[in-house]
Amino acid sequence: MEIDFSQFLVDVQKKANIIVSNVNDVQFLKLEIEISTGISIGFNTLRRLFGFLENRKPSIKTLNTLSKYIGFNSFSHYKANEIKYNDWYFQQYLLKILLVNKITKDDIFIMQSAILNNENIVYLAYFLSFHIQKNNLKILITIFNNVSFETVSHPNIRKLSFILYLSLLGLSEKKSLTLYKRLIGINNFRNHVPLLYIDYTNLNSRYLKILATIEELGDNASDLLFVSLMKFLNQFYREENIIHIDIYFEFKNEEPLYPVLRGRLYGYRIMKSLKTNSELKKQIIDIAKDANTSGFLQEIVPALIIKEEYDFLEKLLDLFYEDMFQSDRWDSKTSSVLYLIALANVNWNNNSIKTAKSNLDLVSLDKIELGYDLYVSLFYYLIKLKISFVENNKAENKYVYALLNENVKITGFKKFIIQGNNYLIK
Repeated sequence: MEIDFSQFLVDVQKKANIIVSNVNDVQFLKLEIEISTGISIGFNTLRRLFGFLENRKPSIKTLNTLSKYIGFNSFSHYKANEIKYNDWYFQQYLLKILLVNKITKDDIFIMQSAILNNENIVYLAYFLSFHIQKNNLKILITIFNNVSFETVSHPNIRKLSFILYLSLLGLSEKKSLTLYKRLIGINNFRNHVPLLYIDYTNLNSRYLKILATIEELGDNASDLLFVSLMKFLNQFYREENIIHIDIYFEFKNEEPLYPVLRGRLYGYRIMKSLKTNSELKKQIIDIAKDANTSGFLQEIVPALIIKEEYDFLEKLLDLFYEDMFQSDRWDSKTSSVLYLIALANVNWNNNSIKTAKSNLDLVSLDKIELGYDLYVSLFYYLIKLKISFVENNKAENKYVYALLNENVKITGFKKFIIQGNNYLIK
């Protein structure tokens, strides 16, 4: 019996988050598979599979390698679990669980198999969201204790964190914090909800209380560093006293920091210093060359904007422009907006006002992730205010200042309005 590999190849493309339409896509897929599995796969083998060379039946070795890439032990393992991997089957399965309102070991196994298909993580997230709304703590604890999310791609796990955080935000503060206290001790929950979805909008209110719960119940050094840095940012932007705050983290090879968290640590050092010194600049450039550049600089760029250190900001943009803007993933839109705002600030500082305005024309505030939206908008309105000040556009200046002030009232980040007062046309 002839085996149809079409769905299998669709699943491989889903995992890579691409549609293979040319030989460059094949080359990208080859590298992805080899990096992910540590197993070599022939370029011509993939070209044959995707129809760029005369097709022939793939070897079992090739099928096993591709199966390992998408998360299965072998091709036979994939075929045995293919129906569980299917998104519509999984949706139906979750609905059946809702009817009986309990979780079995078999259910856990099927969930684990299903999320090897990255698209299924959204269905699982809404399933968990339902149980959050119903306060079904037993089911939530069972799933977070037993279903690993390690096979899920970063953009898709961000979707899970987004859905679950907003679901918890929809509860009363008392109910929400009670659930956090019961779940935050589970690494799988803590790492993929409150530590992944950063809520700048509520950093001075509910999210600050969630961070306090992590600090109270957590013992992981990087988690506690994250909490300390977020609390510092809150005080810094609220114009509270930060002189007494000293955050130190000893880097260890066995515990590498996630690029964004490491960037946040260096952002703190920029904010804490009167002026970024040459040694700190060198460290930042060296790390950016070796790290996930866009993620690392995501927290450094805002620090340089608010400190008005335009020369170093311009140098980073010159050195890493392509790395900063290379990703078109949905969860990279926020950092791309920040980098456009940074470009506008540099051009404004160089008196290239027309170019600065062109930079801002590319900004879509509605593409920014919730949680970051008001925070990034503060930087956007601040540079818009600076531009209107230079152009002596009184109507625009007054309008943008009002928008800036409105966001400051919501977030409590007074530093922006204090800095904005310097560019208000009297």
